[in-house]
Amino acid sequence: MDRIRTQIPQRMPRVANEIRNGALNVMRGGPSKPGQPPGVRSGTYRASFNPQGMGFTARASSNVLYGPFLEYGTSKMAARPHVDRILQDTLPRAMAILSEPYI
Repeated sequence: MDRIRTQIPQRMPRVANEIRNGALNVMRGGPSKPGQPPGVRSGTYRASFNPQGMGFTARASSNVLYGPFLEYGTSKMAARPHVDRILQDTLPRAMAILSEPYI
């Protein structure tokens, strides 16, 4: 258990980077239709995901304010859900990192 407690925080930056890579994979292409992940128009939102791996937590967050509007939609725009798709894209690679032998 001590090896696991020591090594998991060391692996979290790699997992966080995979989450960012998942965002890049999911949000690509041109204009998006309602229900599809956001397409790349200027690339600002896609490029704004910053990986952060600290302790037992890994995440990639964006400082762009319109992310929730894309995820959930507005009264004038249908939702472009992408958060769950990013996590689905990332999960196999994150699990592979965390499943590496703890030596």
